[in-house]
Amino acid sequence: MAIVSMFFIYIEYQKTAQVVFAASLVAFCWSIFLSLIEIRLSTKAIEIELSDMEGLEDPSVMEYLKKKFERD
Repeated sequence: MAIVSMFFIYIEYQKTAQVVFAASLVAFCWSIFLSLIEIRLSTKAIEIELSDMEGLEDPSVMEYLKKKFERD
C-alpha cells in the first residue's frame, strides 16, 4: 500500500496519497498486533511442551532458564 501511496504522490494526487498511506499504517499496526498475539501463543505452546518433557510443575520457560543457568 505504501507503493501505491508513492505512485499517487508521483502523479500529484496528494490527498489520495495521504489516505492510502494512512490506511497502510493502520494495516501495518494491525499486522504487528496479530504477530504479537501469534508469538504469545507460540511461546505458551513451547512452555507446555517443555513442561511435558521436563516434568516441570510450573510451565514457564523463563523460570526453567533461570533455574538452569543459576549460579550457586
